[in-house]
This record gives sequence, C-alpha cells and structure tokens, in this order.
Amino acid sequence: MNRTERRIAEMLRQIATRDVVVLDDLGGSAHRLAALTYIAVQYGFRYEVASRQGQTLQVHLIRDTRPEARERGTAALSRLAAGRTPGMRPGTLKPLPDAAPAVGLLKARIEFDCLDDDLDWRRKAAFMSASAVLMAVLLIPAGWRASLCASAAMAAVFAVFLRLEVVRKDRLARRLRAAGML
Repeated sequence: MNRTERRIAEMLRQIATRDVVVLDDLGGSAHRLAALTYIAVQYGFRYEVASRQGQTLQVHLIRDTRPEARERGTAALSRLAAGRTPGMRPGTLKPLPDAAPAVGLLKARIEFDCLDDDLDWRRKAAFMSASAVLMAVLLIPAGWRASLCASAAMAAVFAVFLRLEVVRKDRLARRLRAAGML
C-alpha cells in the first residue's frame, strides 16, 4: 500500500466513524487536500474551513445532512466496493477529467481560506520595513550610498511580494465568487 492509498484509507476510516473529519497535510499541499476533500464530498461530507498551522494545512469537513449528499455517499460506496476511488485515477490523487474542475475549485477555496488566515499585510509590511532599515544600518560601514541602495532594493522587493499576495487573493476571490463558493 503506497502513501496515497494510506491517506485515502485513513480518511475513509474517519468518514466511517465521525461526523467531523479533519484532513491535514504536513507539506502544505493544497492540491492533495483538495483531492481528498473531493473524495470526502462524494461520501456525503461538505467543506467547512481550512487553516494553516506553520507548514501544516488542515481542512475541516462536516457530514452533509441533505438527501442528495446521502445519495452521493451511497453511490460512492458502491464504486468503492468495485475498487475505485470516486473521481480519481486508480492509486493516485490525480483527478479524472470530469472531476478536475471541482478539485480545482476546492483547491482555490483552501488557498483562499489559508491566505485569509495568514498574518495581515500591515504586520508583514512593518516587519519587512524593519528588515530594510536593519540592512541599511548594517551596511553603513560600507558607505551611505551602498546602505541606501541595499535598503531601497530590499524594500522594493518586499513591496512587490506583498502586492503579489494581494493580487493572488483577489484572483482567488473572483474565481470563487464566479463559482458561487464564496
């Protein structure tokens, strides 16, 4: 049994015994968690929230009580009896073409929730500004021009990174709003 099959088996044990399932990935892979979440949705669960603790991503799922979720769960159990994981290629967490858009939306939702969980941009900006000032102070013995150029370059790089994070979060929000998931 490979690692993917062990992950799926562990998730199925949680699904069979609990109404709240917690999936985690130590490497922080939103794609793996999105694929596992898609499988859990097929068994009658629904996505609740995702969070990040250090490098670990966690997704919380709760049992869906709607009748269509129960029907989906029954159909998934019959596919599992046939040896197939619903929506995934055999033995992997790679989605089949018909499940790929849904897995992509779940991945976007997980990333959006984790970006929302992240430290706010003001704290990051303060930390990055302090780092640029420290760089300037440390380079004063090399000359004031070198010190000024290094701190300005560092501040520019930090500003670009902060802006990219804001743009990424906005792009994810637009995608989720268009799909009705936000």
